Amino acid sequence: MYRNTLTVYGEYLARNQALPTAASEQGNGGSRRAGGMLGAAEVVMVAAAPVTLAEGTTLTLSLQESMDDVSFTDMPVSFRRTLVGAGLACDTGDVLARLPLSSDAGRYVRAVVATDDATAAGSVDILFEYQPR
Repeated sequence: MYRNTLTVYGEYLARNQALPTAASEQGNGGSRRAGGMLGAAEVVMVAAAPVTLAEGTTLTLSLQESMDDVSFTDMPVSFRRTLVGAGLACDTGDVLARLPLSSDAGRYVRAVVATDDATAAGSVDILFEYQPR
């Protein structure tokens, strides 16, 4: 049971997306309709290929919401990890970040991933994972 994920089939906010190098990028999966999940899911960022980040750099995952799938605003939740003392090396399938999806989220949600590492390497999947109830 543990280390298994129950995902929404085919619903990726990003699929095999290369980590941005010293930049911020929207997920390559675009936006997804998520407003009706009523807090039953969270957004998970998983290494799709081995990921490496240097010491002293930061990895950020944030979410944006919209009611019309045109105009997006930042949601009041984000994941930010600053690597102090050592860099980060993750294998394929390792979870890098988790964010709760609030029950009052806008109808559409998209992900934004960022690093300030000019040598960031690897790729990620960002997906919805159901919460056990």
